[in-house]
Amino acid sequence: MNDARWLISAQPRLGAAGLTALLILANALIPFSLDIYTPSVPEMPAYFNTTEVLVNLTILGFFLFFAVGLLVFGPLSDKLGRKPVLLAGIIAYIAGSALCALAGTIYVLIGARVVQALGAGAVNAVSTALVKDCYAPERRGSLLAIIQVLAVIGPVLAPLLGGIIIQFASWRAIFWVLAALGSLCLVASVLFQESLPISDRVTTGVFRSLVGLGRIARQRKFMLILTVAGLFCTPFMAYVAVGSYIYVDFFGESQQVYTYFFAVTAGFSALGPMLHLKFGKELSPYRFTYVLIFVGLACGAAMFFVGDHSVWIFAALMMVFAALEATVRPYTTNLLLSLARQDTGSASSMINFLNTALGVAGMAFIMLPFPDYVVGVGAILLASMIVALPLWVAACKAKAPSPNNDVTTQ
Repeated sequence: MNDARWLISAQPRLGAAGLTALLILANALIPFSLDIYTPSVPEMPAYFNTTEVLVNLTILGFFLFFAVGLLVFGPLSDKLGRKPVLLAGIIAYIAGSALCALAGTIYVLIGARVVQALGAGAVNAVSTALVKDCYAPERRGSLLAIIQVLAVIGPVLAPLLGGIIIQFASWRAIFWVLAALGSLCLVASVLFQESLPISDRVTTGVFRSLVGLGRIARQRKFMLILTVAGLFCTPFMAYVAVGSYIYVDFFGESQQVYTYFFAVTAGFSALGPMLHLKFGKELSPYRFTYVLIFVGLACGAAMFFVGDHSVWIFAALMMVFAALEATVRPYTTNLLLSLARQDTGSASSMINFLNTALGVAGMAFIMLPFPDYVVGVGAILLASMIVALPLWVAACKAKAPSPNNDVTTQ
């Protein structure tokens, strides 16, 4: 990945290695922004003298506005160029992180998380476009795979780091750490050389680039595959939203023990690419997805009925499902990008947006009046897989676009 011959957009100051590092760091901001904060969530209602619902808005609101940022700032970079939007997004992210650290009320914290989320959405949207802008076609898939694998480091390390920080400092220090990570990204972005020539930019208004999103949305096979992949994200993000309450309040574990469970569960995500490499070669992606859905159904049923019997049962089931969720994402992304022979940027935005939106849905559904959060996560997992099964049957039957036509071809 460090060979400059693979760059189609010269980066005299960053080089291939620096650009790759920038993309990895930019993509790592998202899991760190969420997961490093979760160990401190249980203490927030008492600290601000507020409710769990309002505290959870600091997580749900982040993902909601992150999804908005994905849709808005990708097209904006097609008109203004990648670098201005990237810099603006990182500056907003740093400012939002600092405001979180200084928040005096829960409402200020929620608003600051919105600013942070919009900045993160801009960074994520532009970084996806940079893969297409800067790397030769034969290397894009490899870079995306590396980013996805290395992104696992964020969920694994973030809660551990968050737990360590709150042992020696307050929860506010967590957001100063995020501001520092954003500052590192800012330095690299200043060194980045614009990759979108003026001649290739949208000239008739930013909304013109949204037409590509419409073309993608009308492609039946694309949207079915994307929806099924996103349904794996729904229960996982429900777990992320309430995992600290489950381990600390429901099962009575300490915050530090929660971080260990969460880190190991996130670590199982690293098994995803290995599972696909081992078993995916023996089955087509379409048959392999059936296997993942049926295993997910079994996990959901077990968690719904017996997940609240023991912390070890709950943790084991979540570890298995974390591996499933990480397995389905890389190869379905490759399937989707192969279907989007044109409008690659819009396809990338749609992929990121719908995965995030379905994750936000999971974080909202878990707030329904379930008997307890463990049953809630199990119910969402089971329901997601039940919905995914017929949708995947339909996706397998849907016609792929003609090789000679664009993504709208049925």
